[in-house]
Order: sequence, then C-alpha cells, then structure tokens
Amino acid sequence: MAKLIVTTKALSGLSCELGDHWVTIGRAATNKFQVPEASVSGQHCEVLVRGEELVVRDMRSTNGTFIKGAMITEGVVKLGENFRVGEVDIWFEPSEPPKTVPKITIDHPAITAAPKVESPAVDPTPKETPKPIKKRQVLLVDDSMAFLETISEMFELLSSKSWEIHKAAAADQALVILQQHQNELAVVDINMPMLDGVQLLGVIQRRHPDVKKVVLTGHATDTNRANSLAHGAELFLEKPVTSNGIVSVFNLLNDLFVWSQREGFSGTLRQVGLTDVIQIECLRRSSCILEVHNPDTHGAIYIECGAMVHATTGMLTGEKALFCLLGLRNGEFRLKPFLPPPARTVQGSWEYLLMEAARMSDEAHLARPGDETVIITKPILETKPTSATPAADKSASQVEDTSFKELGEDIVVISTYDGNWHPVDGAKR
Repeated sequence: MAKLIVTTKALSGLSCELGDHWVTIGRAATNKFQVPEASVSGQHCEVLVRGEELVVRDMRSTNGTFIKGAMITEGVVKLGENFRVGEVDIWFEPSEPPKTVPKITIDHPAITAAPKVESPAVDPTPKETPKPIKKRQVLLVDDSMAFLETISEMFELLSSKSWEIHKAAAADQALVILQQHQNELAVVDINMPMLDGVQLLGVIQRRHPDVKKVVLTGHATDTNRANSLAHGAELFLEKPVTSNGIVSVFNLLNDLFVWSQREGFSGTLRQVGLTDVIQIECLRRSSCILEVHNPDTHGAIYIECGAMVHATTGMLTGEKALFCLLGLRNGEFRLKPFLPPPARTVQGSWEYLLMEAARMSDEAHLARPGDETVIITKPILETKPTSATPAADKSASQVEDTSFKELGEDIVVISTYDGNWHPVDGAKR
C-alpha cells in the first residue's frame, strides 16, 4: 500500500500508512493522521487510496485543502505528487515493498504425506431453506465518509447484520435514498454543505413523516438541540469518538425501534377530522402543538391547557390561519410537545371557534364552482288586471305578485319519507 509523508520542515518525517479505509487528517487527536499544526483544522480533510490515486475530500476546513495550488472540495492526487492542508505539505508515495523470505524445502524420508481424509456422506434429504429475516432499513447522513464507513461497520456488527445501512454524504443523496427505500430511521448530522441537517429534518418531516429522525452531531449546542427537536427529531445525540460511545448510540437507536406508549392505546385513525382531534385535546385540557400537513399547506395549531392560543400557516396567523387549516379536506397531522408560541393570536372558546370554522367551511363548499345547486322557484300566480293596468298591456309572465302570504301557505308536500316513499295528493298544507 501507500503512505503519506509530511515534507514541511517543522514536521518533517511525520507519516501515516494507508489502507483500504478512509483516513481523516487534522489537528485533533481523534484523526488517524494527526498533524499538530496551527493552520490545520481539527478535522481538516479525509483521504482514500483508489488504485494508484488518492481521493482527497476537504471537510470545510478553515484554511483550505490545495492540489497543485488550487483549493478543492474534492480532488485526486497521483502517486509521487503532493497536496497541502493549511500550510503543511503532504507527499503521497508508495510504501517500501516487504522483504522477501527465502522458501525452505524439507526433503526427509521420515516425512510422509498426510493421510487422505474421506469427506463425510451427504444427506440427500432436502432441508427447508430458512426464511430470510427482514432487515431494518437505516439511513446515515454525514459529510464525512470516514465516519460513515466506521459507524456503519459497527452498526452492522452490533445488529448481527439485522440492519441494512444506507449511507449518504449530502442531503440530495439522502432524499434520493428515502425515495427509493422504505427507511425506518434516518440519522442525520447537522453541519453539512448546501442543505444543513436541520433543514433536511424539515424536508423529511414533510415528505416522509413516518420515518423516525435522530440528530447525531459534533456540535451539540442548546440552539442546535432546540432547532432539531422543533423540526421533528426524536433524539439529539452527540457524535461518539470512541467505540464504547458508538455502542451507546446503537443501543439508543435500537430502543427507538421498539419505543411504545406505556399507557393508553396506539394505532392509526383513518378519515378523522382535525376538529375531532382538537375536541379530544381541548376536553382533556392538554397542551400540545398540532402540526398539519398536506401537499399544498403546512401549519400548526397551538393548544394550551385545553384552549387554542395560536395558529400559523404560510403567511397567515391567528384565526385566519386556524380557519384555513380547519377547512382542509385531507392531509396528515402530528401531535408534538407544547412550546410557547411566538404570539397569542387566537382568542375565544374552542367550541365557538370550531363552530365558526364549520360554518365557513360549509359556505365555501356550497359556493365552490361545479357543485350542484338546487334552486326552488316560486310559481307565478295569475292576478286580475286592474283598471290602471289593463290585461292587454301586460302578458301573464310580466305580472308581478306583490302579495304577502303567511309562512307555510304556499308549501306543497311532494312526498314524505319514513323508511319508504309515500306520494301524497299534492294538496296544500
């Protein structure tokens, strides 16, 4: 195999043997090739030998990674060439060939050939082929190929190969994998290029709401934790740096597959309205956030101690947003732990608000173009012409009935229904 040798004078002679796996280079002691120099980032870049080439990937370092003087995000170095990390030059060269050991042959009459061992008889009875075990589908998203390689190998070993690991180094790759495979769990890093982990959580939440989401990051700040949990993450974990840490992370993820409610019922409701869910939560005087999704709309209704206090969707807030969400005919919802809303924009009892939303929804449904509308017209009654208005001057269709009659006088019963239709004689009631 090949190796890396630092040629910068201050660190001259520092080297690292390369193998078949990704190797991280950086100032931190957690890197396989530690380069303790101020211009080198904690995790500066990672490399992989591919034939007679070295693939080099920069890890968003502060001072950059350079090949032939050009800053790169990802590039290739040939044998006998060098690249630079920060202000440190590293040479890529082949390792010294191993020394050959002369072959020793022994020729002695006392040494005889080993006795021939007969192979055991084969049972001709066909055996049942064991049914394949359905593997859990897990997606790992991290911009470090070295980390993905290490943790996926550990997870497969710890799960006794009952996990099928899918790996993605960027958000677009992750979304393609989620589209192609029915993943149950997505483990996402935060610090990634283009689309960061928090934004990716939001996209997964909208497109694949059934996928459990976990953040695994080296930047475990309170802000990142709050943002991750607000975007649908079930767990927020710090990236492990030891094998014991990886085992702990695996145990937490494995438990996530079997987490269930300790009390009450669990299941799926079909064709349930948002008003039903809101009534249940308000009657229980619960505090939660009801997230609502459909292909065109995404919003949230805040319920605090059994009262709706805030609603938002798109650019709308308050009652306009609430009525917009309650007017949706289909979609998905999810109950999340309550967090104080940015403002309290909804007032009034939940009973009144639901009744008002139902009224507005009914009016919108009746006014919708294309719906059948039944129009009841009043029959034109013949009137006797007066002296001021001769009958010859006006046709029957032009005569306007201006008389007022008592309520119900002109109602005609066409038929009644009590389980069977019974026509009546049409007499006035």
